[in-house]
Amino acid sequence: MAQSLRRLLHHAVPAEFHDPIGLAGRVLRSGPDGRFAVWLAGLGILAAPIDILASGFEKRLYERSDPPRMPMLFVCGPPRSGTTVVALAIARALDVAYVTNLTAMFPRAPILASRAFGARPDGKLLTLRSHYGRTAGMRGWNDGLHLWDRWLGKDRTATDARLGPAEGTAMQRFFGAYERWSQRPLVMKNNGLIFYAAQVARYLPTATFVCLRRDPLYLAQSLLVARSYIHGDDGIPYGRDDPARAHHDDPVDDVCEQVLYYERLTRECEEELGPGRFRVLSYEEFCANPAAFVDRWAADPLAVSSNPDRIPATLEISSRQTVSDDLFARLRLGLGLELHG
Repeated sequence: MAQSLRRLLHHAVPAEFHDPIGLAGRVLRSGPDGRFAVWLAGLGILAAPIDILASGFEKRLYERSDPPRMPMLFVCGPPRSGTTVVALAIARALDVAYVTNLTAMFPRAPILASRAFGARPDGKLLTLRSHYGRTAGMRGWNDGLHLWDRWLGKDRTATDARLGPAEGTAMQRFFGAYERWSQRPLVMKNNGLIFYAAQVARYLPTATFVCLRRDPLYLAQSLLVARSYIHGDDGIPYGRDDPARAHHDDPVDDVCEQVLYYERLTRECEEELGPGRFRVLSYEEFCANPAAFVDRWAADPLAVSSNPDRIPATLEISSRQTVSDDLFARLRLGLGLELHG
């Protein structure tokens, strides 16, 4: 009974949250985006019976759909690397589709719910503000992790999921049905796709991946802070990690190893898929001139019109020390940056 209830509530309270009550309190104090996320989770629980009833009708849409034909752009990379602001800028400036917050209320029937409530994606409604990837508004941006759970499994910390023919076909049919409804190329963000890019690329041949790379020192700092904020414990990793490595008791050493692992993983993905399909992007370079990158993606791979005036000429780069001098120095040392100032 408990396991069945846990599965039912997974999309609202994912299992990777080790301190859900404490997290809810911290998020409620964070601002409008965080408060909306908590409110949306509650509404999702209330909407679950309707969602379950509608799921059978939703499946018929998938059965009639073909694989997607339009270009798709997936933003991925380490958590806290700038993936959300990049994805939001693309969706705001380009004539593309994205997954809305409404779908999180109806994870089993997202297309039917979007039709019923008239919640078509509209980039003009988006801002570049978010809180740990969460935005406000029913038509606001959503990472759609509740959708990826269908094909990659519900353990969002795992790195060993395998997309077999059944999962790959189901994924093709969903995105084909979503494309048929939206009539636009899709932009979507999932940090975890850095682990599964090659598998997803095999089943979605029109997909291109943009992978963020952030200054490792500030990435490590942000991941360390996120451990305490999300889990209430800096000893618990935030985001996926290398399953093969031994974890350190010291959180500073541990988070440095996590960052170095992401660096290796990024290089491996680029080598496997090639720079045409797996494009590595510096977060700092994007912030210096976001319109240039957005225009580039508008032409290739998305082939859509661009409205660069909808995003600022530059974005503030998050490169401020937020931990003690001692911790900051130890992060620098753990990343092998002690000789670079």
